Amino acid sequence: MSLLALDLAAGSTVGVYLDFEQNPSDIAAEAMRQEAGAALHSIGFDIAWRLVTENQGNEAFEHLVVVKLVGKCACERSLPSTRKVLVLGSTEVSGGEVLPYSQVRCDQVRRILPQVEFAADRQAGDAELGRALGRVLAHELYHVLLRTTHHSASGLAKAVHSTDDLRSNEFFFELSAGDHRHGDKKGLADDGGQPVNRVH
Repeated sequence: MSLLALDLAAGSTVGVYLDFEQNPSDIAAEAMRQEAGAALHSIGFDIAWRLVTENQGNEAFEHLVVVKLVGKCACERSLPSTRKVLVLGSTEVSGGEVLPYSQVRCDQVRRILPQVEFAADRQAGDAELGRALGRVLAHELYHVLLRTTHHSASGLAKAVHSTDDLRSNEFFFELSAGDHRHGDKKGLADDGGQPVNRVH
């Protein structure tokens, strides 16, 4: 059965296979899973996290997503910061159909969060990095699970996230009937922060 032929319903358990390009910080990886899992649970999806490297082909999920994590998902105190607008994540689309393949760019997130990358307490930095990565990951999985390229006007599903969004204590999905199509939202976020997250 093709994944694209299925209508994902709230309450579904989704197998998400993470493919790390480089070994991540355990703290960052766990914080990422917790943040993304909680956000998606709030809109009706439970996530079973797995690693591509541990896949033996003997576990079946009705719904599968593969996420490539590019770069190093850990605070290394090495990447120069930038104020440029960067793409932090993307999800594949073909013929108008959203495919179950996403990407999160760890190094890009590190570059726009220098306070995290160069945190005096590396474990605390990794935990905060993981939370930011989890928000990018949740955004991408929103596109896959709802099979949509639309964005909401606010919250995790909006098209552009500021650095404040990625670091705030709380940042949730705020879905409504006013969602708009991918690419419609441009410019600065409402809080005046730097726009850093765009989805392709």
